[in-house]
Amino acid sequence: MTTTPQTATHEKARASSTGFPVVINSFDAATRQGLADDPTLTKLIALLPPDSLLSITDNLTTDDAQIVPTAGTIALRLHDKQGDIVGAVFYTPNSKAKPIVIDPTGYGAIIIGEPNKANEIIAFNDLDSGIDVYSYLMSSDKTIIVSPHKTKQCLKKMVQHWSSGSQVIVPMTLDNKGLINLLAGVKAQALVTVAHIVTMMQHDSYEAILADSDTQLINLQDTAYYPEWRDDPQLNEPMIYSDGRFELYHDGLFFVKYNDDDPANITFKSKAFVCSPLEVIAKTRDTSSGTWGRLLQWRDDDSVLHTWSMPLSLLQGDAREYRRELASQGLNITTNPKQRSYLDTYIQNYPIHKRALCVDKLGWHDKQYILPDRAIGSDGEQLIVYQSANSINSTLTQQGTLDQWRDKLCKPLAEQSRFVFSIACAFAGQLLELLEYDGGGFHLLGSSSMGKSLSLKLAASVWGSPDRYVKTWRSTDNALEGTASEHNDSFLPLDEISECDPKIVGKTVYMLANGQGKGRSTTTGHNRIAKTWRIIFLSNGEESLQNFMAQAGQKTNAGIEVRVAHIDADAGKGLKTFDSLVLAKTSEAQADRIKELSHAYYGSAGIAWLEHITSDKAATTANAGQLVSDFMSQYSDLTAQAHRVAKRFAIVGAAGELATQAGITGWQAGQATTAVMTCLDNWLDNYGRDGEHEQRQIIEHIKAFIEQHGSSRFQPCHIHTYQDFEPKTTNRAGYHNYDTGEYYFSTSTFDEVCSPFNKSKVLQVLDEAELLNVTENDRKTCRVPLPFKKNRQRVYAVKGKILSCETTKTTGTAGTTGTTHTQQGLEPVPSVKTPLGQLGQNSSIC
Repeated sequence: MTTTPQTATHEKARASSTGFPVVINSFDAATRQGLADDPTLTKLIALLPPDSLLSITDNLTTDDAQIVPTAGTIALRLHDKQGDIVGAVFYTPNSKAKPIVIDPTGYGAIIIGEPNKANEIIAFNDLDSGIDVYSYLMSSDKTIIVSPHKTKQCLKKMVQHWSSGSQVIVPMTLDNKGLINLLAGVKAQALVTVAHIVTMMQHDSYEAILADSDTQLINLQDTAYYPEWRDDPQLNEPMIYSDGRFELYHDGLFFVKYNDDDPANITFKSKAFVCSPLEVIAKTRDTSSGTWGRLLQWRDDDSVLHTWSMPLSLLQGDAREYRRELASQGLNITTNPKQRSYLDTYIQNYPIHKRALCVDKLGWHDKQYILPDRAIGSDGEQLIVYQSANSINSTLTQQGTLDQWRDKLCKPLAEQSRFVFSIACAFAGQLLELLEYDGGGFHLLGSSSMGKSLSLKLAASVWGSPDRYVKTWRSTDNALEGTASEHNDSFLPLDEISECDPKIVGKTVYMLANGQGKGRSTTTGHNRIAKTWRIIFLSNGEESLQNFMAQAGQKTNAGIEVRVAHIDADAGKGLKTFDSLVLAKTSEAQADRIKELSHAYYGSAGIAWLEHITSDKAATTANAGQLVSDFMSQYSDLTAQAHRVAKRFAIVGAAGELATQAGITGWQAGQATTAVMTCLDNWLDNYGRDGEHEQRQIIEHIKAFIEQHGSSRFQPCHIHTYQDFEPKTTNRAGYHNYDTGEYYFSTSTFDEVCSPFNKSKVLQVLDEAELLNVTENDRKTCRVPLPFKKNRQRVYAVKGKILSCETTKTTGTAGTTGTTHTQQGLEPVPSVKTPLGQLGQNSSIC
């Protein structure tokens, strides 16, 4: 007998099947004793009809004289639709050797049962499942077929062959979506179940499984154009273009040209790969029906879902820019230039009718909170998406549950003032828009290994992985502008200010706090819309902003220090940043434990917070406003600048209390307020409670000038002047009257002395502080006699008592350098403030 391997052509298979029924019928039926105790054959001999299992003892010889050993091999008959024997499968169970198939069709199958045309065919890809199902069915109206090959394409060809004359069903589990995609377009049905069909048949009949609510009978012919991860197949209909059409499969987007003589569109002339599966979900536009775009969705090779609302304007420029953005987010795009151009056509012209509203800012939009990949608080009436020229890979990731983050990490730290304050900062950004308050920042100041960076990472765990969510000052102001925009209405942690260029840090702080980027123009000269934002940012460093800027020869004005409130990272309890030890026996071990927990559980608290505040935005606004009002009532003695900063602290405290009410933090009522008040008092003790910081800076500036230069730039000027013994004065700034102690500044040089402050402001501050001798009120000057001057000269006369002024620090409550708040029950205890003299009210601070 001459046979051919599976790899032979169909023509050779037909030739080799001549006289095959005679050859097959010459074999005797196998007996149980001849099965060599093979478990698979043992099952088969009990289930198959008589004479279906044959024992082969002679080796087969192929037409190229190759001898194929057949010891221990079984032969299964193959019938055509008329019932005639047309071929056979020579199959060695439990062997890695490929079966030898003699079949005119080329699509051999192992058949269990009678291949009647009227029978329902159940197809499998492994023999054991087919045998087990047949043993449960034992039905004359069911035929089991099994692909004898290990390759999936052979299963597809086998199903296509048998489905031409019978109804074929392929059982599979819900997670086996790859098999659905393999058989997409085949004339057959998929029986999709929650468990393997063999397992289910141990408890139910085949008919019961078909009727079960968890069972899906899917027409595989209808799944040809839909990727497995879409719930809405209508968005994925083929798009006709030119002489072909775009088709979306699980393995990619293709441009296909079909044979004109094939009305069923099964055979095609060409199939060009464009990119991995990419969906056009909706057409996007803004409220004024401008900035049109397309909402795109795809998955990368790790099955991570990406969404980008792409402006259509990107298709009218250098298309490489938008393709580069898609590729960076995991979309595989062809390198063929012609096929790559198909992507432009597909994105722009795909016939999608769904509409979405696009916004150019993250954060609040009416009652919804917009994230890079979704909107929280949506009423379902309108889809709102964030649209930008760049796809944002959101840092809002989650690991662990909210209960784990709260109970293991957040709740045990309830009495750690710096850590509670940092966590509350993470919730505060969302309240800025509700309370109509500008953003601002805080700066944790302390020596190395104090725990400053740990505070930032703990706060970052509210929103995502600490290592990814925490940003760095090591960036240009332009880059930080984009970062701030991406954190609008939220929280931005910035680690280690010493990594920033001291020449730009002042401007950067102003930019972050004021919430507006640089004005820029387009290539045509028109103005671009500047980026805007509102954020709470938390910084840290070993130096204050004032000292850091001084390294570049820059002075820190009051505006910067008001926008970034400095807080000592040291809690003052001898445990660095900690107030007590709750998670370990040493501060170092406790820091390690917090770091470990913050990297194990993160991201869930932020999403829970957004869901809470968007569920009733009006109620959240009212509650936050009342909490801020109650907080500020404890600080009614503050001046304008200090009041402005204190209100930012109050918003942080309100955020901590609201998050506690929502069950997110695990703290008791009042604990967040207590921690924030402790930090505010620390700032007030360093900044001062009794006046405008800029006024104290001005006085300190003039005082420092006099102390620094003394007699070197001030010529003596008094009644008993002896010219022969007077020291030589170079680069004179003025005169010093030893009799009155006053320093006379020349009107022509005083601008230099005042810099960087405005001269008019300096004169006003000195006059209000009673440090200026004025005889000409309209000029803030007085006329005095000067050496070698015939007439009295006009000067600015600063009183000598300026040298004894103490303006750098005032005492805190009860003369301490910081106020410690304790709790009575669940309510914070108000601190007692001692009002000091106010600048601007004709009372001296000297």
